[in-house]
Amino acid sequence: MTSPDPGTVDADELRRLLRELSGDLRSRRRFVQTYVEMWPVRLARLRAALDADDADEAKVVLLSIRSSSVMLGVIGVSGLASAGLRAIELGQFERAREIHGALDEVGRRSCDRLLELDAADAAES
Repeated sequence: MTSPDPGTVDADELRRLLRELSGDLRSRRRFVQTYVEMWPVRLARLRAALDADDADEAKVVLLSIRSSSVMLGVIGVSGLASAGLRAIELGQFERAREIHGALDEVGRRSCDRLLELDAADAAES
């Protein structure tokens, strides 16, 4: 188990999602697993869009990252995705590429933390 990294995931938001799902831990676990499994795919799609200076595709990917991150309380990633969107809207592709690097690091840590928190909740039930 890795050390807790409270800056990556808001545990209260993750628990709020569980309450919104009427305590259905299995459904929330599917959301978490899907997020973790899709993370490298989303990051690769963003890299390809940035390499091609494809603003539309970059926006689609960043919106997907941001919305799913907000739902699960992945605060660091959602903030970076918002910053990436602003950079793309301003035509600042180099800045967006820098943000991609930060997303890579924070996203990996966040996926680890999501899995830890999800497992802890499962162990409590």
